[in-house]
Amino acid sequence: MDRIVGDVMQKMPQGTRLLVFSDHGFASFRRAMNYNTWLAKNGYMTLTGEEAGRKNLEDLFDQGNFFTNVDWAHTRAYALGLGQIYINLQGREKKGIVKPGAEYQQLVAEIQQKLAAFVDEETGEHPVAHVFTHDEAYGTYDPELIPDMIPSNSEGYRVGWQDSLGGIGKTIVEPNLEIWSGDHCSVYPPLVEGILFSNFKLNAQGAYMGDVMPTILALYKLQPPTKLDGRSLLP
Repeated sequence: MDRIVGDVMQKMPQGTRLLVFSDHGFASFRRAMNYNTWLAKNGYMTLTGEEAGRKNLEDLFDQGNFFTNVDWAHTRAYALGLGQIYINLQGREKKGIVKPGAEYQQLVAEIQQKLAAFVDEETGEHPVAHVFTHDEAYGTYDPELIPDMIPSNSEGYRVGWQDSLGGIGKTIVEPNLEIWSGDHCSVYPPLVEGILFSNFKLNAQGAYMGDVMPTILALYKLQPPTKLDGRSLLP
């Protein structure tokens, strides 16, 4: 890859600016953390006792029925996607039971604390490095769409396959036996940092993906059409 970048720089017209970046890196994925299973075993999600079966990609693409064995009248939180946790909030969720305000804030703080303290019995490790709230993870967001919590996994761990499909695994943590053994999804960001380099000076201390667009706009001396979370990295 270094050689390819060198070839590009040799062929660029004089004065051309080159910016190379990635939004993430990769980490080893050896064990899977099933957040729905954790929520169920810790009393935050109530199941009806029906056998749900394992979900697959066909369920996702065919708009199949998800969470078919969940008792929503007694469920306060659920996980869906790449590790995101949603509170079953009144006024937002169809069958929400958690009241906005103090009850919501207390529940979020409780789940944050307990997830961070959870230990994988087989390894003695903490699978969850940090649990971000949506306020920590996003500058601006739509509270109707954005998850309430984003758990991020420690080295060697990733969100389980069943969680990502709206399913519920048999155990909280299970070994990843798939060929897919490297990933970045749901991993603690400092463990999967992306790359950023350029052939011109940048003020890149603390840079993140959201800074790329403001930087490019600044290079062209254009004003952003809307408020952006990032900042220009031009000195």
